[in-house]
Amino acid sequence: MDWRGLVLVVVLGVCISLVSGFVENPPEAGVIGHKYYGYPLVWRITRMFLGEEYLYLELFIDCLIWIAIVSVIAVFALWSSRWMTRKNA
Repeated sequence: MDWRGLVLVVVLGVCISLVSGFVENPPEAGVIGHKYYGYPLVWRITRMFLGEEYLYLELFIDCLIWIAIVSVIAVFALWSSRWMTRKNA
């Protein structure tokens, strides 16, 4: 994978993480009136009458998790495409 592939993996991981900020992720026990967003980690909390709170460390870790997931998928896709071309040759 060249540098463009790595940049694409990082950009996709960050974009997926930011889009997950629109996905509600309620915990088992939470404060009534609070809504929790972000997947797999909660990094955005909306509070009734108090506004929003952003947890930047959790957002950074969430980005790292999604970058790792996208990189595993990209490596598997690259490996399978090379395997298929060797098989057909």
